[in-house]
Amino acid sequence: MKFTKIRYLVLACTITFLFLSQSNVEANLIDEIVVTASKNDSKVLTTQGNISLIQSEEIKFLGSRNPSEIINRLPSIYISQGSGQEHLTSIRSPVLSGGAGAGSFLFLEDGIPLRSPGFGNVNGLMESIIEIGEKSEVIRGPGSTLYGSNAIHGLMNVITPKPSDTQSGSIGTHFSKSDFIIDGDYSIPTENGGLFLGLFWREDNGRNNNNSGNDDDKTDQPHYGQQKFLLRLDHSENLTDYIFTFSGTNLNQETMGYVKGFEVYEDRRLSEINPDPEAYRDTYSIRSALKIIKNLENATLSITPFVRYNDMNFKMHFLPGKPLEKNSHKSIGVQTLYTKKINNLNLYLGGDLELTEGKLNEFQDAPDVSFGPRLAYPNGPHYDYIVDSRILSIYINTEWQLNSKTILTGGVRAENTEYDYKTNIQDGTKGRIQVTPNRSDDYTDISIKTAISYLINDKNALFANYSRGNRAPQVTDLYRIQSKQIPGGAKSEKLDSFEIGIRGSIDNVQYEIVGYKMEKDNFFFRDSQGFNVENGKTEHEGIEFNYLVSIGKNLEISGSASLANHKYDFDHLPNGIRNGNIIDSAPEKLANTRVSYLFLKDGKIEVEWIKVGDYPIDERNAHFYAGHDIFNLRAQVSISETSNFAFKVANLTDERYATRADFAFGSYRYFVGNEREFHFSINKQF
Repeated sequence: MKFTKIRYLVLACTITFLFLSQSNVEANLIDEIVVTASKNDSKVLTTQGNISLIQSEEIKFLGSRNPSEIINRLPSIYISQGSGQEHLTSIRSPVLSGGAGAGSFLFLEDGIPLRSPGFGNVNGLMESIIEIGEKSEVIRGPGSTLYGSNAIHGLMNVITPKPSDTQSGSIGTHFSKSDFIIDGDYSIPTENGGLFLGLFWREDNGRNNNNSGNDDDKTDQPHYGQQKFLLRLDHSENLTDYIFTFSGTNLNQETMGYVKGFEVYEDRRLSEINPDPEAYRDTYSIRSALKIIKNLENATLSITPFVRYNDMNFKMHFLPGKPLEKNSHKSIGVQTLYTKKINNLNLYLGGDLELTEGKLNEFQDAPDVSFGPRLAYPNGPHYDYIVDSRILSIYINTEWQLNSKTILTGGVRAENTEYDYKTNIQDGTKGRIQVTPNRSDDYTDISIKTAISYLINDKNALFANYSRGNRAPQVTDLYRIQSKQIPGGAKSEKLDSFEIGIRGSIDNVQYEIVGYKMEKDNFFFRDSQGFNVENGKTEHEGIEFNYLVSIGKNLEISGSASLANHKYDFDHLPNGIRNGNIIDSAPEKLANTRVSYLFLKDGKIEVEWIKVGDYPIDERNAHFYAGHDIFNLRAQVSISETSNFAFKVANLTDERYATRADFAFGSYRYFVGNEREFHFSINKQF
């Protein structure tokens, strides 16, 4: 990466300031216990790769409207928010859409994917229960060795809360001009375990004063309602632990589409126009798992059968023909893991099996929308198919305590994915739509990881790793293809990642600095004109910084920052792609800085600065979004022993900006950021 001398100087000065600040603080962050990185309890300090934690207390303090507000506080992550709960994800990557967006990131709940890997969703976070979870653990970069397909650029695992040892609960409300939230939880201990119940309900009115552009033609404001729940039952008996979970989400959303025109978000009146008041998205998901952990001598055996069902109906407002899509899938599977400690060696042997049936129907009731010969979006059915999927994988992972300071890790995973596809409509080509004849496809992928960590002292450590991540093609990559594609042309994506970092605590400073370089082959994505591109190559490299500084007893400075370069490593001139072009929707600079003042028992005031740098919005690098700077103000204070009050001023300076920007089908398109808004919340424990 070509960082300038100025960038190096700024980074060096920042690090120097942090280390020279004088005070003392417990190294609580590096002592936190995490499970996602190794599938076993381990301290953050000795984890052989990057990992970030989001605790439930932080989530409640944020008073977030979207998961993006929570996760974007972490380095190298940018969740590009659309209308309502729609979003696209970036983790050490550009903001990815289509099959790339659905298959490059893995969202988990207690280690189980929220969706079957071949049936990913670019809006995957809307199906998570992050607001109810005890904590969320985020890994940037490949996690395929332990978690399989889709854990390419990163993964997030929501850890569900354990039932409390005492009967307890909480209830909270959050409200503003545009939304209302109520959430709560209740925990009941039992003789050998306990029961936890969590609920979350949000009603959001969306942007105010949205209309079709004609004062005499008012339309309904875009809005959504969303509900989430979690039931967890723990029980222990005869050296065996049983953990049963039952969770789900529901979303009913009237979607505000893009506004079009160069920097139209600068005009408040124009930015409030809803170009597609009939757009909507309805989705629900439900899942259940029973984890059985048998404790043996110096070993454990866990078996976790699970089931899930996901359903989604929405209007594809981002395509010229605005077709309607209905998709669903149901899965049954089992995860197994055997762990054994042999002297200084920890051995992990695992195997996963998952069977899925998925359906997709796409229908356009609007007239043909043509862009030249064979490029039309025709009316009528586009796709209507059923796919049966089987995923079988085995893996081994080892951790060797070489000496008191050094841990070596090695792992390998073999995964086989089979698809059996059947179409319910006549195959052939109509416009740019190509219906694939019935077929079967089979993919075998090998993922590997090697890593080392070195303990400098009891508070600081070095780590380095190499890993290869894989993902078999998404079902939509293979069977929702276009007229210029060959059926079965998509290959398994492969990403090679090199990472080196240092983390720890020195006096009042807690920190993590990580550098990475990644190369990806067989990249499958959709360009700015809606064309699928197969088997591309990309390069990704960057440096990340995460820190917490305590100044005295009451003042904290914390945040994250990243500098990155994401570029195409191949030529594809029909799509305007040249080797070395920056991948569209890939900001070079991301930063989040917080200054917090702590007072009384639980009092806290925080000013947050969010920086998103400029980025190209088409693959030719001919059009750009200028980036933005947003400031938020938050405060929390106890009003009794069991209650607290909080408020937030979102977008403190009333900045006009776009949460998401692209250039597609010849137009600038923006999702407009929310104007300044006041939020209030009250939480009570009992």
